[in-house]
Amino acid sequence: MGELVSIERQGAVATLLLDAPPLNPFDTAMREALAAAVREIDADPTVRAVVLTGGEKVFAAGADIQALLAMDFVDIVDWNARLQRTFTAVAELPVPVVAAINGYALGGGLELALCADYRVAGERAALGLPEVTLGIMPGSGGTQRLTEIVGRSRAKELIMTGRRLKAVEALELGIVDEVVPGSSTGRAHELAARLAAGPRHAIQAIKQAVDQAGGAHEAGLALERSLIAGLFATPDRRTGMQSFVTDGPGRARFE
Repeated sequence: MGELVSIERQGAVATLLLDAPPLNPFDTAMREALAAAVREIDADPTVRAVVLTGGEKVFAAGADIQALLAMDFVDIVDWNARLQRTFTAVAELPVPVVAAINGYALGGGLELALCADYRVAGERAALGLPEVTLGIMPGSGGTQRLTEIVGRSRAKELIMTGRRLKAVEALELGIVDEVVPGSSTGRAHELAARLAAGPRHAIQAIKQAVDQAGGAHEAGLALERSLIAGLFATPDRRTGMQSFVTDGPGRARFE
């Protein structure tokens, strides 16, 4: 998997680690590495559960804004579709996925975490979808998966303001399922090991059935792709991203 994403196995549990410090940004290389890792896990019948994490200091702080700034409408249509498909592949893994969220899970980082079946956050985790501050919107499933969890009104408030949540508020809203002192990694592995010890086919069937009861449907994801692509033609998008890249306060949001 190279240096960007690694897979570590402990018994029937595979840990999928984003490893591009300090912020694990999603650029093309990270997306390709993640897609390859998901394919490897999906093809391995010995894997019974997955822990998805970015390490002890940060889960993932979103897209590489410098790279997005250089994209136009045509570029983003293909790039975003590929990233959305990669995240959907995580959500559609036939085994339980437990996200261990430490530090920042912002933008694409939170969108990826929302693809997990269960999310455990460290007490100092910070979560949010701040894309609106860049003149755009979430484009990797965030509008669909967050709405499934918190409802339409709360999803609109969170996405339209782009505000950052502390772990405790994220727990109250159901965005994470547990908050633990210190690091969430140990608790995530404990849960994954318990799930991996259960009856594989029954757990796979349960996941499939529950996901069919809701989840991010293709029509909604297609609309999301279309809308974010259109925003790359607006002056607000260029102004917002240029400000993020050049201004200290913009960068400080992730530091």
